Amino acid sequence: MKPAVKYTIFSILYASEEKGIWEYDIYQKLKPVYGTASISKLREVLVEFATKSWVDIVTQKLYGEEVLRKYKLQNRHREFLEYQLGPPYELLDELNISVDN
Repeated sequence: MKPAVKYTIFSILYASEEKGIWEYDIYQKLKPVYGTASISKLREVLVEFATKSWVDIVTQKLYGEEVLRKYKLQNRHREFLEYQLGPPYELLDELNISVDN
């Protein structure tokens, strides 16, 4: 059984470490594992994480009419995620999702 999408997003953010990861890269990593309906609100989820101070916006750029953001997990939440999710890298390995460091 696949974990909830939010757990996988947190694991991807965890694995991206300090450099962060672009929202479209997260989408591309989730796309083969989860259905389109499950990840269609990815942008809103990431904005929610930023609003609740789970992630920081590293940078953003304008692409046509869209604002694209690069996110990184705040360091203060890393230990909590390890406790709650177990080793985040194991979850990603089980789903065949790789995050280049």
